[in-house]
Amino acid sequence: MNFKTHNHINAKTTKRFKLYKSGKLWLVAGVTFCSFVGSAIINDQIAHADTVTVAKTATTVTRTTVSADSKTSNDSASSDTVSTTANKVANTASNIAHQPNSATTNLNTSQAATATSSTTTKAASSILSQADSETANSNTSQAVTATSSAATEAVSSAANQTGQKVSSSNNKSHEATAHTTSAASGSINQVSSTAIKSATSTENTNKATSVASNAAKHQATTTKKADLNLTTVTASTPETDVWTIGDTTRPRVDVVDVASYQSAMTQSDYNKLKAAGVKTVIIKTTEGTGYTNPVALAQAKMANAAGLNVDFYHYATFNTADTAQMEATNMANFLVKNNVSKKVLLFADMEDAKTYTVNATANLNTFWSVLNALGYTNHGVYTSNTYLYRDAVIKTVGQSRVWRAQYPYTPSANNLWNTDDGAWQFSSTALLPSGSDYTGYIDVSICYNGLTEDSAGTNTFSTPNEFVNQYHWEGNKLYFYGSNGQPITGFRHYGNNKLEYYGSDHAQYRNRYLTAANNQLYYFGSNGDAITGLRHYANNKLEYYGTDHIQYRNRYATVGNNKLYYFGSNGDAISGLRHYGNNKLEFYGTDHIQYRNRYYTAAKNKLYYFGGNGDAITGLRHYGHNKLEYYGNDHVQYRNRYYTAAKNRLYYFGSNGDAISGLRHYGNNKLEFYGTDHIQYRNRYYTAAKNKLYYFGDNGDAITGLRHYGNNKLEYYGADHVQYRNRYATVNNQLYYFGSNGDAITGLRHYGNNKLEYYGADHVQYRNRYYTAAKNKLYYFGGNGDAITGLRHYGNNKLEFYGTDHIQYRNRYVTVGNHRYYFGSNGDAVSTNQPQTEADIIGSMRVAQKAQQIVTVVQNGGSTVTLKLWQKQGNTWRNLLTSSSRIGNGGIGNSHEGN
Repeated sequence: MNFKTHNHINAKTTKRFKLYKSGKLWLVAGVTFCSFVGSAIINDQIAHADTVTVAKTATTVTRTTVSADSKTSNDSASSDTVSTTANKVANTASNIAHQPNSATTNLNTSQAATATSSTTTKAASSILSQADSETANSNTSQAVTATSSAATEAVSSAANQTGQKVSSSNNKSHEATAHTTSAASGSINQVSSTAIKSATSTENTNKATSVASNAAKHQATTTKKADLNLTTVTASTPETDVWTIGDTTRPRVDVVDVASYQSAMTQSDYNKLKAAGVKTVIIKTTEGTGYTNPVALAQAKMANAAGLNVDFYHYATFNTADTAQMEATNMANFLVKNNVSKKVLLFADMEDAKTYTVNATANLNTFWSVLNALGYTNHGVYTSNTYLYRDAVIKTVGQSRVWRAQYPYTPSANNLWNTDDGAWQFSSTALLPSGSDYTGYIDVSICYNGLTEDSAGTNTFSTPNEFVNQYHWEGNKLYFYGSNGQPITGFRHYGNNKLEYYGSDHAQYRNRYLTAANNQLYYFGSNGDAITGLRHYANNKLEYYGTDHIQYRNRYATVGNNKLYYFGSNGDAISGLRHYGNNKLEFYGTDHIQYRNRYYTAAKNKLYYFGGNGDAITGLRHYGHNKLEYYGNDHVQYRNRYYTAAKNRLYYFGSNGDAISGLRHYGNNKLEFYGTDHIQYRNRYYTAAKNKLYYFGDNGDAITGLRHYGNNKLEYYGADHVQYRNRYATVNNQLYYFGSNGDAITGLRHYGNNKLEYYGADHVQYRNRYYTAAKNKLYYFGGNGDAITGLRHYGNNKLEFYGTDHIQYRNRYVTVGNHRYYFGSNGDAVSTNQPQTEADIIGSMRVAQKAQQIVTVVQNGGSTVTLKLWQKQGNTWRNLLTSSSRIGNGGIGNSHEGN
């Protein structure tokens, strides 16, 4: 028996650990490996490893699909037995060794027997019936005469003797489920001497090959059809840790375990194990629902003869209670018909992935219950750390009765693992002591607490006792005889809180109800025990029985992983909505489990959410990444509707039930906004992408049009609710301009190419009106709002003039075209076409606007000029001094300062 385990190790020490193996072949994790003999090719599964060792060789296997014919006869039929002697098997092994590049196939022997009954009553009846009809002689004969499965195993065993690894699936399933073995290419020098002596000639080798071939051909005609996939892979042959039992540097070897792969072991080999200090041999009896190790009986007798204690194990593949019962019946058939002592320790080998199920505990307990009913109550579990439901199966027997597989790369006597378990299987590559006939690998274990010796010792086989304090089958009915030797009636408590019931006819109740006093209901399963826990029956119905075995009614039950059920007045687990208490509501799915922390959608698309206590919630619920939803007093989720919470906070829940955030358009061009807290904005701004600004009023709607605020401030929002910036808006024929901050401006505004406009204190643009600015500057804004330039006629033949700076001319001249105008102190032109005097010219000069005195120099011709001094008196410039002067290099003639 070998099981892959994962051990957490430091990367620096990975070289100290080897790959965990499956069957007898090391496989790289994640690889599917297969082998074939002739045209028969069988699929193999994946083996896992803690660390991958250095690969030395590689083998490529081609993927294909084949079928085998359906089996038509059972295992007991002598016509289906392949008669082959041990010498012929050895010859076959020799042939394999001489053909190291050929792959051999361990053909599947489909030995699954048809279940005699789905109940333990029929199963046990069948067991006893077979026990009466089969003799030890036939079993002994089976140990010598290999069936097709045994022959295949022997070939694989011989391949082991080449010093290579042979794998049969991912686990210990050597015989039952269309697995394959592959003899890796190895050294011919490692073939056992026995095999070599039996195949000294080509003729003998050919005969051995023929025997194996005939066995394979016979098997191919008796095996159930199956399409089996093979995949092309590259497998590596890693370095292996091979050592010999008796090596004191290794952990003590108390136990070895064998299957039909070790069928070549002789009595001498078992004697050597005893001499080496081995105390117990654990032998595979059965696998699945139909396979029985054909050499198990012979192996047990040789072990007993050597003075070794014998335990048995069953390789489990069940994943339902029914298949667990059938597999227990398969093992029980072997035990009963061979008169195996009730003291013998029995192991359930729990490693196959087929057994993975959340019901692993219940299934294994069903397996045990069948054996218990027959008096085989000494149980243990074989498993590993990587078995998915390890703890679930361990708790059926307790840790002290666990036989755990975990392989260090180099097992050491100074580094013992799993010391809290009953036993530890630490290697599958041990060799028998020197001089043994069998030279293949063998699995070895150390026992810490005497678990494996708590058995029948060398008295493995016994004869039935009288019917006192024990069960007895009569036909298909089971009775229990008490201490007085009489069959009992009524309830019988036994074991660890177990309960069974015997009717007035003394027959045990199985698969039926019993209503006892006070209307208490019990149900007795297929093994006769009153059940506890959940029971599925009929069309998706479910009931529950407490630890007192009484059915639950009108009450809750919490089952594994905190799953809650409610059982109604008829005892059935309910499904659907359940109202209770003060407006409380809960929901149970079609699997009858209460919903917790999950949604449920009822009719008419009503959505509920059930919290951590299972109750449908009401009110706000925050979840996920800032998501929010709301459930009303009827527990139904709000969708496409508002909800007003405390402090007048308003939320809106969309079509998916989530409270929205961001802008929401609705109605006739209406717009609202909800913040990241999902609360509607009221009387506040919101800036969206591209710096778009919105303002939401006291009803939550984004406003449009003018909005007065603050100290005579004004802003404007368009029909799209976006605030105007750097743009005009005309309202009731009044024009506003809103600046870069969104506020309507006041005062002068320069824009375009020397354009000017003006907005009053009410933010309205001036049109067809004057505006007097600082320093008495006067502007006039025309019908388009622009400040005018040039002449403007108005009133009754009035005329005014505005310069390029848009300011009205006052007390100054201007020439427009060929006309010269003078504009008086009120800005009006005094007259038109009036001769221009020298004083007028002085007054029209720009400098005259700032100066009080001006000196003019007028050239008369040549270097003579007339110099005049002008002084402003009121609004009139007057000449105060006139002088003839000269200009040129000599300056201004003889004039000097003071002249």
